[in-house]
Amino acid sequence: MGMFYDYHPPHPQEQHNRLVALRLLTDNNNPCILWAEDAMCYVYSVPTYLFDQQILVPDELLESAANILQAGSSRYVPTVHAWDYAEIFGPNKGATPFPKSIRLRHLDIPEDDPYKLEPIPGFIVLHPQSYFGLDVRDQGRFQSLVPPLDPSNAKILVPKYHTFLEGLIHFVMNPPTRLDVPRPHSTSKRKHEIFISYLVHYRVKYDMDVIPPVHDLYPEEAKILSEVQTDEARWYLRQLMWERKNVFVREILDYQRQSATGTLSSSASSANVTNRFPGASTAPRLSIGADRRTYATDAVTNQNSNATLTRPLPRLSPAPRLSGGTLAATSRLLRRAFP
Repeated sequence: MGMFYDYHPPHPQEQHNRLVALRLLTDNNNPCILWAEDAMCYVYSVPTYLFDQQILVPDELLESAANILQAGSSRYVPTVHAWDYAEIFGPNKGATPFPKSIRLRHLDIPEDDPYKLEPIPGFIVLHPQSYFGLDVRDQGRFQSLVPPLDPSNAKILVPKYHTFLEGLIHFVMNPPTRLDVPRPHSTSKRKHEIFISYLVHYRVKYDMDVIPPVHDLYPEEAKILSEVQTDEARWYLRQLMWERKNVFVREILDYQRQSATGTLSSSASSANVTNRFPGASTAPRLSIGADRRTYATDAVTNQNSNATLTRPLPRLSPAPRLSGGTLAATSRLLRRAFP
């Protein structure tokens, strides 16, 4: 279990060096939130690779933030949306789930080595904060990187644990490309569900050899459910932790319709579920992939309940963050394997 859970984030100086763009934004009075893999790795000790640095900014300051990062010596220029979030199948193949987001590329990285400047990010994605239902002015939902980082990073916001889950769940349930369309953006839904799994997985510390019990909670799961503050997050996590099932688009739409009409049952919305494992310290561990490609899920059937449990496919490697050269080599191998 130590291979998965005894991970420590990079040294504070390395983190400081990677956060140069966020300091530039805050120094220019443009508030911002560190998001996605960077926040998971630095704050919540998730051993994920770091790819595009994702930053949330106030909607009305999105263009301003992009201009700041393109000015002076920062050397970032606009580029195409990230391929790993693009829709893979159907009539919307290639469509981005982030229609208003702005992706920037550093001028000094070659096409075949996006990690050449590591720890400085080769790509940055600026998202409107409304995509995740967040507001930088709501200071109680965020925390600081200081300490352990240098005080110059004090204005950079990072989501508290419950805020992180709430923001990711908000995006899954309220994507800017909408769910009530013939072909919802499934690739983006799966990507953000993996982020949710990361956060839950590395806090609960599941045991990979044990299938989680349906309609029972482990102590840490009960704590997570008690911490989240939005109704949709309580409902979504209840499906994952109590019902032990994936959350499908049709179920999200049903929940939203019932919430809008006031017909949602108390059992469906309640987070007050029974925890019958007061002495348990761990719960089933789910192995989550660390590569940029979207991972499918395989269904595991609980023989006693016929409930469907989800277990993301095994990760490509259990290693923490690698050096720039190793990541570049891995990137080249992946491009050859998945052209």
